[in-house]
This record gives sequence, C-alpha cells and structure tokens, in this order.
Amino acid sequence: MAMDAISAAKSFATLHHVIRKGQLYGNLPHTHHLQRVEEVLLSFGERREHVRVAAWLHDIIEDTDVKYRDVEENFGVPVATLVQAVTSEDGLNRRVRNALTYPKIRKVGPDAVRLKLADRFANVTHGGGSATMYAMEYGEFRHGLYDPGDGMNAGLWLALDREIDIVDGGPARWALRP
Repeated sequence: MAMDAISAAKSFATLHHVIRKGQLYGNLPHTHHLQRVEEVLLSFGERREHVRVAAWLHDIIEDTDVKYRDVEENFGVPVATLVQAVTSEDGLNRRVRNALTYPKIRKVGPDAVRLKLADRFANVTHGGGSATMYAMEYGEFRHGLYDPGDGMNAGLWLALDREIDIVDGGPARWALRP
C-alpha cells in the first residue's frame, strides 16, 4: 500500500463521492458517513489498515464510476475484496439485493461482516427515516450475516442490537443471548 493508505483512501473517496458526484449523506458530504464507519471500527478495536481503508471505500464501487480493478490497483487485493464484498448486488428491489449480497459478505469472512456491521451501525445511529428502514429489515440482515462462532464481531453485533432496539421501541427478537 501507499505510504499513508488511509489518507489516500480519504482523498480518493472525497474525489469520487463528493467532488465528482456531489453525493451527500443527509445534508453533509458523503465522506461524513465514511468517516463515521471508520470511527465505529476504531471504537470496536479495529486497527488494521486494510479494514480502515475499506471503511473509506466501502461505497465507492456501488455509488460511483470506480470499478473493482481501480480499487485493487490503488489499494491492493485485501481492500478491494472487502469493498466488493459489501457492494450491493443488482436486484429488483432492496430485499432482493440484500438477499444476493449477504451470502457474498459471509463468504469473504468476518472482516467483511465487520465492515458491513460498522456501515449499518453508522447508518442506524445517524437517525432519520433510514434508521426505521434498517430496523424493519434487521431480522433479515441478522439472519443473513450473524455467525455465533464469530467472536471477533460479537461486541459490534450486541451494540447494533441495542441501537435497533432503541429505534424499534423494544427488545429485539434477534438479540444476542448470554
């Protein structure tokens, strides 16, 4: 990777999401969301550079003209693999896209699940109407990605369960049990 891959990813994401596409996250530049995803990862102890770089790039294939090969050439195979894993598949609606995407994330493994969890946590805690949408589809999200043997992500799952409970108004049916 480059001498400072995280800074390079921030610049790359800013160029493609904000400067070229003018993408917003609510009324803030889309990079606000990308930064929040990295902050979530850091708050759960993630320090590995390739995962933090992927946090800045996780929407880039889905939302811009950037291709997998561009990510691979600029940031390496491990980052490109994570970004591709969390990129939504094509489908008739959100439910179909998710049903096609979740197995791809699980196949790549716990790092891809961790990245998607951080993305979802950032979205849910951002609030607004999207939080309600994420709460409504959380059962399918959890069913598609949760692995009881994945201890690395247990804390993030528990925190997301709690945030969903807040949005949804009560204890979740799918909450982790002691």
